[in-house]
Amino acid sequence: MTTTQRKSLTVHQVLDQLRVEGVRYLFGSVTSSDSPIAASLMALKGKEESEGISFVGSLHEAIAVFMAAGYAQATSLPGVVNLAAGQGLLNALPAIYAAKTAQIPVVILADQEDSHIINDEPPLTVEHHLTCASASKWMAEARTSREVCRLMRRAFHEALTPPKGPVVLSIPINLLLSSAKSQMIRPPLTSPLGSADPNFINKVVAHIVKSENPCIVAGNEVSQYRARKDTVLLAEVIGCPVYCEATPVGVNFPNRHPHFAGLLSSNVVEAYEQLKGHDLILLLGVHNRLPNRSEGPSLVPDSGTIVQINMDGRLAGMTVRATLATQADIAETLSRIRSELQLAANTEWLQRAKLRVRDTIVQIAERRHQTEEALLYPNPAEPVSLFWLMRLLEGIRPQRSVVVSDIFQPGAMPFEVLGLESGSAFFASNSGINGFAVGAACGVQLAGADLPVICLTGDESLLAYPQALWTARHYGMNTKFVIANTQGRGRLNIMPSAPSRRPPRFQISNPDISLAALAKSMDVTAIEAPRFSDLESALTRLFADPGPALVDVRIEMQP
Repeated sequence: MTTTQRKSLTVHQVLDQLRVEGVRYLFGSVTSSDSPIAASLMALKGKEESEGISFVGSLHEAIAVFMAAGYAQATSLPGVVNLAAGQGLLNALPAIYAAKTAQIPVVILADQEDSHIINDEPPLTVEHHLTCASASKWMAEARTSREVCRLMRRAFHEALTPPKGPVVLSIPINLLLSSAKSQMIRPPLTSPLGSADPNFINKVVAHIVKSENPCIVAGNEVSQYRARKDTVLLAEVIGCPVYCEATPVGVNFPNRHPHFAGLLSSNVVEAYEQLKGHDLILLLGVHNRLPNRSEGPSLVPDSGTIVQINMDGRLAGMTVRATLATQADIAETLSRIRSELQLAANTEWLQRAKLRVRDTIVQIAERRHQTEEALLYPNPAEPVSLFWLMRLLEGIRPQRSVVVSDIFQPGAMPFEVLGLESGSAFFASNSGINGFAVGAACGVQLAGADLPVICLTGDESLLAYPQALWTARHYGMNTKFVIANTQGRGRLNIMPSAPSRRPPRFQISNPDISLAALAKSMDVTAIEAPRFSDLESALTRLFADPGPALVDVRIEMQP
């Protein structure tokens, strides 16, 4: 690790440290313009000193954090946000929480009021430690100018260390505007977490060889830490089905692969039924955020062998019953397991594995065929179902496009209906926070340049932060907003686990909100599809021209 030292305004040293960290975008809101950090960056626009960092503005702080989260998901680099003092951090809390639940690395530089008067509780003073305690992974507040760059380096380190997550660094404004001699700390070249130890691997291989009916559950860490290829290879060697955890935030396993058995149910009892027939379950990078209840079964069956491999040491062996558990690099560990399996397997096991491959493929293909046979074509004169919206979207969207979604609806999950093979094809939220998709889609767009990015969300989610439409138009993003409009009749996001039945909902149909008019007011092309017969042409027009566009699809909720 090398450092450089000079005396200048602390705010300029902050920008220097951001460049050293390799930051390309600084996300913020209109009020961020009042921050010395954003203001200094914008003042350097067009000058050599600003090379490498661009300020990306939005109309709301939560959208700025959502954008940073989407950018981080698409690039595996931390998204960086600058928030002004006072309500800036409070407005962003839902988005910070969403980043924490999905383990997305976001670094938030939050202004704080002048440290000389902060104890007098002036306007715009917020106790950042108390505010961020449960919503972020780590939080610190600078006390002196000289420690700011050191704290920034730690913030990036904390954000990227498993479990990844959002971190908040609070910096009083008077410190930013004071001069100090500080060090720019360059990030070190770090060695990744290695494979599990040989003893663990040998025990796992022994269980695989003895197993008659194994399965794999691919969790969110598989996509977050690029272990998808090794998961596919192991599944093909063993010949077993692969489930994905109930709330995937990325492509944990290619969902058109012949071994893909679907998502685990979000209902713990149903998930238990899916897994109880397997005598060996490999839980790979599973977050497991399903609500286990004292009166019902847990996620995994009471018998059989459970092997859990996680990058996050807090999860390995803690969230579910496990026979073997370890904190290790998932891809490297699976590669070692495959190598040892080749040495341990005899001719008899290889023959059983071949038969298992055949049976797995046949069984999964048969289930998919039965599902297709049971489909009923919608009435062209009526609103479309959520399932058929995604079915037609899959047939019309460009082959090289990215889907960003916060829809969570059993029976019509985007991860199961859409064809998702590439690791960069799908990003989602598992937080239940409205507004994630509209903001994150804009952040993913910055990472994907002109590649079409499809925001798949509900009307409630869009109306939480419609200002994202302005951001997409302001920057000329090729982002397509597909809105499943239920008029509030159904929540298309994660529901609380407590109610045993769906309660009556407050609806937003009186007066009826015109999402198309809302989009057009921000100069975004808008199309309406009130009936199924309108949907195909509407989706075709959505992708006809580059630039932001919105389609408002009236959805008929299933009973």
